[in-house]
Amino acid sequence: MVNINYVVIGTDCSGKTSLVDMLSGITEFKVVKGSSFEHSQCTRDELFEKFLEFTKMENIIFDRFTYCNEVYAPMYDDFAMLSDGQRRIIEKEMKDKATIIYLYADDEVLEQRFNIRGDEYVSLEKLKYAKYKYEEALHKVEHLEVVKFDTGKLTTKEIVEQILLNY
Repeated sequence: MVNINYVVIGTDCSGKTSLVDMLSGITEFKVVKGSSFEHSQCTRDELFEKFLEFTKMENIIFDRFTYCNEVYAPMYDDFAMLSDGQRRIIEKEMKDKATIIYLYADDEVLEQRFNIRGDEYVSLEKLKYAKYKYEEALHKVEHLEVVKFDTGKLTTKEIVEQILLNY
């Protein structure tokens, strides 16, 4: 089956927005915020239901997803966090329907971008910690293909070209 959704994840300052915007412009796929601070301000079960609804969508680019919730929710006291069992169910529902695009960069690159951009929710220390937690979370992925791109070495255009050619 052809993948019909892209799940774009990575720390803040990793290039997600640039990639999502360019990929959406070319594919004309709708962009959905798959995980955000707003989504996490509910109960665990409400969050689970939101993600289950996402699994029914087609031709979508998810800007963040359950993996982002796993990384960021523990850093904030009032954010709902999916259980491992709930994440596994969602991942199984996405099987053969999505490819995970993980964007990362060296700490120095992330720090430089962070210093230029800043962020109202995430500190530089949390950003570096999140990068470590993403690697940890992605080791648990069982049902979806994970493709990693170093945005410190590849341009957004180069990454989009590789995605469209191969995934």
